[in-house]
Amino acid sequence: MAVSLTELRQKLFKLADHVVDTGEPLIVERRGVRLRLVREMPRNLKGGRLSRLKRQELVIGPPLDPHESPAEWSGEPLADMAVLEAHIAQLRTRRKRKP
Repeated sequence: MAVSLTELRQKLFKLADHVVDTGEPLIVERRGVRLRLVREMPRNLKGGRLSRLKRQELVIGPPLDPHESPAEWSGEPLADMAVLEAHIAQLRTRRKRKP
């Protein structure tokens, strides 16, 4: 829900109650900037990023042979390390140039 600052001033308690009851954030627009009023979760319910992970099925198999590489499973040839390192260096220089 988005409202102007004037509307927020007129209906502050009603809009705040709506955010509390529904958990839906309220967007307040002021001079082209959007502000957000959100309901804070209690600390004991916050679990952080890890709590949002969904449980996955896990397949357990024999450990890899020390000489076996997962890259070889696909049948694709291993990448030339020199080409890969050059590409990584090029990406790093691009990042440094950005302000």
